[in-house]
Amino acid sequence: MDLPHNILLYALLLVAVAAGYLLGRRERKPGRSQDAVIKDYYQGLNFLLGDRPELGVDRFIEAMEVSDQTVDVHLAMAGVVRRRGEVDKAIRIHQNLLASPVLNTANKQLVEMELARDYHSAGLWDRAEKLLTQIVSRKGAQVPPALELLLDLYEQERDWRQAIDVATRLMKTDTQIRVRLSHFHCELADEALAAESFKTAQQHAASAVEYAPTQPRGHWLAAQIEAYHKRFKRVQRHIQKAVELNPELVAEYLAVYRNACENLGDDEAYERFLRHALTLYPDPRVLDELIDFRRKNGNEIAVQELLEEISRAPSFGHLPVLLELGERESHDAVKEQILDIVNQETAYYCTNCGFHSKHLMWHCPTCKSWGSFGAAGRLKSAPSV
Repeated sequence: MDLPHNILLYALLLVAVAAGYLLGRRERKPGRSQDAVIKDYYQGLNFLLGDRPELGVDRFIEAMEVSDQTVDVHLAMAGVVRRRGEVDKAIRIHQNLLASPVLNTANKQLVEMELARDYHSAGLWDRAEKLLTQIVSRKGAQVPPALELLLDLYEQERDWRQAIDVATRLMKTDTQIRVRLSHFHCELADEALAAESFKTAQQHAASAVEYAPTQPRGHWLAAQIEAYHKRFKRVQRHIQKAVELNPELVAEYLAVYRNACENLGDDEAYERFLRHALTLYPDPRVLDELIDFRRKNGNEIAVQELLEEISRAPSFGHLPVLLELGERESHDAVKEQILDIVNQETAYYCTNCGFHSKHLMWHCPTCKSWGSFGAAGRLKSAPSV
């Protein structure tokens, strides 16, 4: 038996002990002898200890009466089976509790919340949403956790408008929710841009910046909208702000910034932008852009200057430049740089959990963080896609 299974079994045994304690204290149930109840209890314990723990769960459900005194044991058992992946059993336990007329209001609401978690875990989102909506429509201790679970549900369903409504309610007690709220507006802004609804996109981008001014995404969206309106000075300002907030994403902005500079007839501003970006974060794509830009203007970058730039943070993305230099120059430093980075790979990674991807993501699929991705050249051990 592997360790995780052992841990779950021990948890079940703890629940069994608690159930036995309560069984020993309760009064005899009408129509059923205490001996019969204890027999079911011990038979369930034998099943748990044997090869058929699922039957043990069933026996405990049958043996344990529903009351405000035993509700915690039922909930503990349901929590264990849900973590084991047996969500259907957890649903049955919680539904059995709700069918009882003896529970007080607080316990009934607690059971409803746990049943909503069951539905959410099982992917029964319509049922979860309906139950959670009922919970948040009234006052009670379960409203905050219900709002959080409802927000997670809307996030997974990509229902950004509903997510904004829920996040706005949560913001009264949780200021950290502002970042997520900002990204919800960004998602709607992206949808509006795709539909060429630029006024709507601008409204959502402005809301995104208002809720989380230190997040670069809202400024980046504002820059794209200003580019559509041909307000190129504003494009520059928004992208400069986005780069200052997260230099690792600068390569994503190059085409829009270059277009703005070309329309303003200011090549020097573009080169200054590229050089400044490299001082903030040595992205090989930015260096490539600087090399191409200089060549188009009839100016080559000296080999020593290129090597100095690359040596600040050598990565896989620098290989094309180094190979080209190696063909033109007999330079030991070029060979050394190639050997240093031959096994590296440029990627985006989540600064919160380490997940990385070859593509930029605004929402981490592993830890669910928003706006946590940066660029990395040396990440090797994290899970990737």
